[in-house]
Amino acid sequence: MSAFAAALLLLAAQARAAAPPRRPQPFYALTRPQLERALLRIHAEHRGLRERVEAVSERFLGTPYRLGPLGEGPRGLFDRDPLVRFDAVDCTTFVEETMALSLRPKLADALDVLRRIRYENGRVGFSTRNHFPSVDWLPRNLKAGYLRDITRRVAGADTLEVSKTISKRRWYAAMSTASLQGPFSAAQRRRLLPRLRGLGRGLPEERATLPVLPMAQLARDLARIPSGTLANLVRADRPDKPVLVSHQVLLIRKGKTLYVRHAAFGAAVVDVPAPAYFRRYARSSWPLLGLNLDEIRDPEARGH
Repeated sequence: MSAFAAALLLLAAQARAAAPPRRPQPFYALTRPQLERALLRIHAEHRGLRERVEAVSERFLGTPYRLGPLGEGPRGLFDRDPLVRFDAVDCTTFVEETMALSLRPKLADALDVLRRIRYENGRVGFSTRNHFPSVDWLPRNLKAGYLRDITRRVAGADTLEVSKTISKRRWYAAMSTASLQGPFSAAQRRRLLPRLRGLGRGLPEERATLPVLPMAQLARDLARIPSGTLANLVRADRPDKPVLVSHQVLLIRKGKTLYVRHAAFGAAVVDVPAPAYFRRYARSSWPLLGLNLDEIRDPEARGH
């Protein structure tokens, strides 16, 4: 071999060594058998739940955003979007699917966990879906053992308590025919809308209270937030807003930098350095008060 050829081989080897590792294919690009094998491999290679949350959520990067991509399946009365899909997510379904796939190595078992995370006592139905993070999704998943609130552990004496009265009755009353998801005819939509609105009739108002890491302390406490933490963005109480939590994200540490990994509205699942991401809210007309932080847990794990 000539010296020139040897030099070329050496340069090629150095280029391969310097190239960043190729990101594995996202879940949405896989067939179901491929996804099942990928999930088994993730669980075999990452024994800790925190590491699995990092690895599973990474496979959602680039997944297109779609508001409300999941429903109650083809037999759903009001929402016939699929019970599960991986080709589109919104902020909550991204978190839910990451949790479920991180908790169980077999896809069928993970989908059963997904049902339990999304619905009260796992009972599929529009009225039993955990629509409101502050009064449905968080308290029910905390009680079931899928989450543990770590806000006070991170924020300490700086922890705030933020409250809002949630009116599901008004939320249901504001539904329109566009709220019905599925191949409904115009006549079906007109017939179903009063039944959908009727789900809220007689529901009492609920007072939601969440512990919050204040935004003023976020820069100081970022280093204390474990990778894989679920962060709920808690906003100021405004009468024109029906929610207290406006967005759900995962906080993922890569090296010394903490990233917000989330389903960005109108775009896709992306990673954004946390300081840059939260600076966007500095001039928001709907103030971001802080973060409610939760550790993802396995209620069936030994020693839980």
